[in-house]
Amino acid sequence: MLKNFACLYLLLFLSLTSILFSSPIANAQGCRQLTASDFQGKVDSKSPFVSQVKLRIGYHSTILKRGDSYHVTFHVFLDVNPGESWIKFDKIKSSEMLSEVLNHEQGHFKIGCLMQRELINRLNARKYTSHYKQEAATLFNKISRKYQTMQLKYDTETDHMRNQKQQAIWDGKLNRSIGNVKTLRD
Repeated sequence: MLKNFACLYLLLFLSLTSILFSSPIANAQGCRQLTASDFQGKVDSKSPFVSQVKLRIGYHSTILKRGDSYHVTFHVFLDVNPGESWIKFDKIKSSEMLSEVLNHEQGHFKIGCLMQRELINRLNARKYTSHYKQEAATLFNKISRKYQTMQLKYDTETDHMRNQKQQAIWDGKLNRSIGNVKTLRD
């Protein structure tokens, strides 16, 4: 009995440690509309681009051990890092141009929302062993690489928003992929 209590205590401690040392869940924004106020970081004056959005995505988990199996529930968070996201506001010549810049960066955020959705579904659907941390990290990294590739393809095909025809195509694809989901908070 004492041994079972000690195991339960250890798992509870590991779960709480995972929660406490991950990015704060209170800052998890989920999918939402970006605004100019999301871009407060120091501008990279050497960058040839007019803007950059930095996303944070991660997870924490709750673990329940039943016999030899582990039931792990994952909570996936997504937010914008405003301190590392920037716009060269001095290069913005009109409100239409600002809208175009925000729309392009919104595309990056929508790709992050798709990643968040896939992570929630795939992490929570999997069965785990006692190596659940490594198993989850491996799956997270695999999915992350998929969406990093998509982010690069998005920028390449839209030429960082300069190719308006491709931007419109991507806008349509991303809007269809997101669907009517207004928020993807877990």
